[in-house]
Amino acid sequence: MASNDQSGTDQTDRGLRKEYFGNGGGFGRFLPPVFKLLELAVAIICIGLIDDPANNSRLRPFATTRTIALAYSTFVPFLMFSVIYLFGKVIRENIPWKLQSLLNLTAFILYLATAICILHDWSETKNRNYWPPNTQRMDFLCGAGSVAVVGALLYLLDLIVTTRLGAKGEIE
Repeated sequence: MASNDQSGTDQTDRGLRKEYFGNGGGFGRFLPPVFKLLELAVAIICIGLIDDPANNSRLRPFATTRTIALAYSTFVPFLMFSVIYLFGKVIRENIPWKLQSLLNLTAFILYLATAICILHDWSETKNRNYWPPNTQRMDFLCGAGSVAVVGALLYLLDLIVTTRLGAKGEIE
């Protein structure tokens, strides 16, 4: 009977260690917040880059209104989701990993679609052979599309990491 008491104590100690020191290596728990910080930075950069071509294209449009609408309706909500997620981590409130994975998949698809539309508009404007003396807005448009591709890749990596960690049970 003494051996049964000791095995129960060992299991209790392991459970307490898991609770206080995390599961396994513990490094995997910190990857989703790091990804959210990077995604927050990408969303801020994309909004900053798309703002000038979107609002100052009175004479010649650099991007269609549909592309601009898609860009703003992609970047702003996922900026807010990243802020909400990080605030939840600060107050130690867990968001289920399945919900995180669904949001990451949606963000990947929308960021990729937005990047394709922005780069398509940039290419169409470039092919019109109308080059104003100042091509800064064209550079901003190309930069926004490129950073949106990086954002799509970040959301894809976040989706893979979150799904793997959630399936293993390392995050809730």
